[in-house]
Amino acid sequence: MGKPGDAERWLDTGSGPGAVVRVRVTGVNHVVQAAYRAWLDHATSCGTCRDGAAGECTVVQPLWDAYQAARQAAP
Repeated sequence: MGKPGDAERWLDTGSGPGAVVRVRVTGVNHVVQAAYRAWLDHATSCGTCRDGAAGECTVVQPLWDAYQAARQAAP
C-alpha cells in the first residue's frame, strides 16, 4: 500500500462517482478519527439518534463535543 502511515480512504466527490485515494494518516488524525468514529458508531446504533431524536439522547452530545475538541486541537 505504500509507506507506513499511508492508508486508502473513500473520497466522496459530491457528484458522480467517488474515488479511493491514498492519504497520510498522522497521530493527530488518529485522535480526530477515533473521536469521530465513536460519535458515528453511537449515532448509527442508538435507536433514539436513528429516529431523529438525538436531542433526547444523553450520550451523543458529549461524543460530538469530544470530536469537535479533537478537531480544534489538531494543527
